[in-house]
Amino acid sequence: MKKVCFFLIISLIAFNSHAQINAFVNDDIEKTVDPNKLHFYNKARLSFETKQYTEASSPIDSLLIIYPDCIGLRYMKGISGCFKGDKTKTALELLKSTSSSSVQLEHYPYWLAYAYEANDSLKKARLYFEIAAKSILLTTENDKAIVADAKRRIENMKMASKMQHMRNTVEVKDIGSPINTEAEEYVPLLPSDESFMIYTYRGKLSKGGKQNLNKQSLLHTSKREEGIYFEDVFTSVKINDSTWSKPTALKTINTSLHDAAVTLSSDGNLLFIYKNLGTGNGDLYLSQLVGNNWTVPVYQKGLNSDKWEGSAAFFPGNKFIIFSSERKGGFGGKDLYKAEKLGDNLWGNISNLGPTINSTDDEDAPFITSDGNILFFASNGKLSTGGYDILRSDLVGGIWEQPYNIGKPVNTPNDDKFYIVSGDGKKGYYSSQTQGGKGGQDIYYIKPGIAGKPVSVVRISGNVTFNDKPIEASIQINSLKKKDIGSQTYVSNSTTGKFLISLPTNNDYEFIFTYKNFPAMKRTISTKDVDSSIVLTMIADLYSDAYSKMVENKRDSLEKLNKLANSGVSFDEFKANYGDLIIDSLFYKIQIGAYVFIENFNYTRAIDLGIIIRKIYDDGITRFTIGNYKTFNEAFERITDVKELAVKDAFILVQYKNKHYYLSDILKKGLLKSSNGK
Repeated sequence: MKKVCFFLIISLIAFNSHAQINAFVNDDIEKTVDPNKLHFYNKARLSFETKQYTEASSPIDSLLIIYPDCIGLRYMKGISGCFKGDKTKTALELLKSTSSSSVQLEHYPYWLAYAYEANDSLKKARLYFEIAAKSILLTTENDKAIVADAKRRIENMKMASKMQHMRNTVEVKDIGSPINTEAEEYVPLLPSDESFMIYTYRGKLSKGGKQNLNKQSLLHTSKREEGIYFEDVFTSVKINDSTWSKPTALKTINTSLHDAAVTLSSDGNLLFIYKNLGTGNGDLYLSQLVGNNWTVPVYQKGLNSDKWEGSAAFFPGNKFIIFSSERKGGFGGKDLYKAEKLGDNLWGNISNLGPTINSTDDEDAPFITSDGNILFFASNGKLSTGGYDILRSDLVGGIWEQPYNIGKPVNTPNDDKFYIVSGDGKKGYYSSQTQGGKGGQDIYYIKPGIAGKPVSVVRISGNVTFNDKPIEASIQINSLKKKDIGSQTYVSNSTTGKFLISLPTNNDYEFIFTYKNFPAMKRTISTKDVDSSIVLTMIADLYSDAYSKMVENKRDSLEKLNKLANSGVSFDEFKANYGDLIIDSLFYKIQIGAYVFIENFNYTRAIDLGIIIRKIYDDGITRFTIGNYKTFNEAFERITDVKELAVKDAFILVQYKNKHYYLSDILKKGLLKSSNGK
């Protein structure tokens, strides 16, 4: 297999052949186009030679407006359109319109078949791939690659025919702007809470502008419109379920060379980067989030070889990864391997995942779910229906089972790669070159991310403070029930104190929070009765002795506080008179805990209650609440479940214009008017 210096082959197709401008096409264009406009053609031809088919589209369009009947231009436009999601139908029509010159057009049946496949016309695509496989003379290496790819695609179509009537009940949607643009966006990476996205970008915003294949920038030369854009890493913050912030480049990671996102740990603190530097044809580097900034990526010893290594995925706990490599001894081109972390930036105990996962073709872009039991990866082997497809394998008894194609609509006739899912499995993300896209590769999201039974995982988010200020603390997690799992170590963010940890269920865990030489704080939770994905908020406030004495005289009794809360108020009476009443700026919350020293809060009993909000009120008491309900009846319905599940002494608290009240308070203040007019 031909080795390349890029994380993703520039053409974004899974083979080493490319469309060539033969003498017929060249002569037809040069005799048709005004010499003063041939620079458009020369630019498009350069894009073809470097497999940047989508970038060839614009200069060809400029000429087709003037010379719409030029066979050579129509042929080039047809090929380039096959790689642009919103142009595949036009591409097919253009290629069909050049059939009268099919004998003179190099590899015409192959590209016509490719266009049919891009439009999901599998029968006609297979017919023309078969013609291409039989009719193309094996004169050059490119001829051989074209024929080999045609034969492979015929096999892919046999698989596609078997799966033609199998369709998942999932929703696939373009993530849209500002992330997707006319450029290339791929490899979406998100922490388990989906709070931000990191991805690979290649286009006009790439650092260094266009460069030649010797990595020399053309930005300040007369040839700045020639060459290719190299890859950079960008990030965007999630504003809400459908809105993302304007993407920004990660300045500490991007260079003028290829820098591509590879994988992100579930806590969002570790980021593997691909660089085409180092000892081989592409290597893996690691960056860490310190405060609000990513560190300069560090070369990973023991992991990289003199061959290509370009994708990876963390297991839960970050002690192991699965990565893709072209090193010797594999079953095909790219194989998936497992590696163990032995120390800082040091890996070892590398083993091939074996023939169940790896084929004689390419396996790439692995992802492991937050419970560690499902492996998604991309393959262009015998299980593919065209290009790279997303496959799934389940871990049963410590062994990865036979993978299977997850099918339509996720997988298309084109390349579909870099599939990941959220921590709860409810949403997936991947990149694809498909109809309706803005550029070549675009990023899409899928609901649900995992078909069938969701993952069983507890996602714990929280903060660590020292004397009420955020700190970077060590968080050691010990498995108490399953001793073979051992311990895991995380750190909280030095700027915000936040941490995000996903843990498999059916276990008991001990959390140990440490900061410098101060006494450690311990927490324990049990997940043995959890059979789905839930969210738990955990707060660790560490104090010095001097700071503790400042607040030790404050109240620390939830029972006493609870008696004061609803004195003189009947739930039934309140429900009847005010149950469905909605007041602007007034919300009902369910209080499940209130403490001066929050280490007294029992996290295990709150494990299935959803997101917990912690706030210190004016009286110095830290209250733990859930929900934000507009009506009392909504809160009352939820509190019934809360009391049955875990917190017998939970009660309803009122928030009005950002101040908290008890039910008796809002009646005394006359904030409510009942539906009966009382």
